[in-house]
Amino acid sequence: MEKAELRYMTYGQLNEARDNVLVVCHALTGNASLHSWWGDLLGPGRAFDTSKYFIVCSNVLGSCYGSTHPTSMDFPDISVQDTVRIQLRMLRDELGVQSIKCVVGGSFGGMQAVEYAAQAGTITS
Repeated sequence: MEKAELRYMTYGQLNEARDNVLVVCHALTGNASLHSWWGDLLGPGRAFDTSKYFIVCSNVLGSCYGSTHPTSMDFPDISVQDTVRIQLRMLRDELGVQSIKCVVGGSFGGMQAVEYAAQAGTITS
């Protein structure tokens, strides 16, 4: 099986300790372009404060916005658990994140946020 790809966008700067991370999870039909759907909350001094935090928003596995999806390979059934697991690997392996301050999301993003809590110890595993 091919390696799955996960597309994401980041905002702000990762600090030296690599622990100023906010993860924003989108709804089922959304995408990683946080600035296009919660843009009023993004920026210095706002809820997603780019002067303090490194904000990461990724497409979900199976989306049509650049991540691995059903037409890109022999695509298996996936779960919310799978979606968060691949996001945690991306955060750890590609971005070098050591810990996450907060995870937020609405709709399917909310389900992902709950799953992040369930997998909380895996960022360093």
